[in-house]
Amino acid sequence: MIDLELTPQIKKWLESEPSQRNLQEGADLLLRVTRNKILYANITRNIARHAGTIEYHLNKIYKTRLNDITHEQVHAMISDVNAIAQTRGLDLPEGASKRTELQRGKRADHDELPDEIQQLYIDNANILRKMRECHVRLRMITPENSTCPDSDRYPWAKEIISLDSLYRENWNRYDHYIKGTSPGAVQLVTDPRSDTRNASRVIHLLLGKYSANPNEALADRIRETYARIASPTVAIREKMSAAGLL
Repeated sequence: MIDLELTPQIKKWLESEPSQRNLQEGADLLLRVTRNKILYANITRNIARHAGTIEYHLNKIYKTRLNDITHEQVHAMISDVNAIAQTRGLDLPEGASKRTELQRGKRADHDELPDEIQQLYIDNANILRKMRECHVRLRMITPENSTCPDSDRYPWAKEIISLDSLYRENWNRYDHYIKGTSPGAVQLVTDPRSDTRNASRVIHLLLGKYSANPNEALADRIRETYARIASPTVAIREKMSAAGLL
């Protein structure tokens, strides 16, 4: 496993002026990473002569570490993106995705809301479209058409996650706006633990209703509620799977 603490130290050493480098520090970093005592002994026997050797090895190590870290980050981000794609229906045709994501969330009093709050609903339609476009671009990147898939996937995955955060924030403001108050004074539900607990309680009730009377409108509401649960329990996942909603 990579000792992430050493990576910024290696970076700092490599970015320093060659004439200002502490060669002993560089040799010590190399030893800590490689644990190659023979190489360390050879270098430190005449350290000034092996300045280039230290730089060569540390530079190679640093590039490898960057690749490993990037791969780990992108792998985690792709997992998040896959969850977002399933929840938002990014793999569905655009019209179907809009119906499942937007129409079910429109307030009955939508036309009576201030323009600023109505605009949040409109903005989310555009955000959903952008998320879908980013997802298409992301899916097109493969080892066959990219020399560095992780680097190419990273900006698209990051954008999808960022857009999804804004999307949820807009829904939060839209859903919790109280008529007659200032649009800028909307109280947001900011505690994810509280939102998760509430969603977990609600989803059990909804799944019970769905088993007795399955219908698409209720299925959409269940999926939306499920998306608000940060870490679904095994029991909830099994119930969702049994109902054919995952």
